[in-house]
Amino acid sequence: MNMTAHRAAVFLALLLSSSASGEVIFSRRAYKEHGTSYQQIWTWNPADGVLKALTHSPRDHYNPRCDGRIIKFTSPSPDITEDVMLWSLNRTTGEEHIAGRAPEAREKPVSRTPSCDHFAKLGALEACGNEESLVVSRSGKPIGRFSIQVNTCPIDNHGTLGKCETPIRSLDWTKDGKWLLIGEEGLNDGSGQRQDDYYLINLATMKLRTVASADTAFWLPGRDQIVYVTPQGLAPLRGGHGKHNVWVQQLMFFDPAKGTPTAITSGLTNNADASWCEGAR
Repeated sequence: MNMTAHRAAVFLALLLSSSASGEVIFSRRAYKEHGTSYQQIWTWNPADGVLKALTHSPRDHYNPRCDGRIIKFTSPSPDITEDVMLWSLNRTTGEEHIAGRAPEAREKPVSRTPSCDHFAKLGALEACGNEESLVVSRSGKPIGRFSIQVNTCPIDNHGTLGKCETPIRSLDWTKDGKWLLIGEEGLNDGSGQRQDDYYLINLATMKLRTVASADTAFWLPGRDQIVYVTPQGLAPLRGGHGKHNVWVQQLMFFDPAKGTPTAITSGLTNNADASWCEGAR
């Protein structure tokens, strides 16, 4: 580990001194100038800032999810059927076994009420989102109203600008109720997939701030801190056939108290499908 990476690891370890037991698990490809690279399963431990590779096998590993000591992931079938297969990884032995055809992806259930497209409740705190409008309440009484309409779009062929259709898509409180994370549909696409724009509300000040545009973002359990995955972008890679472009994404850490992001991964790597892996060490 070079000095820059070491300082970053030390910084993150000090920043994240209190910890819920667990790790962030994700799919990571480190590109090579020569030869084939694959999406492997990696973890990042927020208690000490350590990145660790769990697999090294010649297949792509996507959507890793923890189930005790077993990690389930998906990988394209090597034959011409183009089926996506479900695999399991035993963390103790490192063995990988095919478990059958992967089930179709299901949309995450959305919490809603008759008056709220998206709804999040924590004790007496409630957040109600409709389109770009958000109302925060305590014990049934509104304490803050927000219109998260920061983008403008062309609405006709004459260059007229107007309201964009970028509705709120997620609301998530911290366990202590100090912060609310809002995910709103973004304007930009990454490799054909619409990214989200994430915002924070500080309940002490009732002020709204921007976090980042990201494919996904979530709170680290037991902390008022966020991990998110940047949208896909293209970067040049030189190899045996000259220079060509590859997809890259990075895993990022955001501490609302400091207000600045810190890179967990960097370089010519594609880091995706991040989630929390409870108690897996």
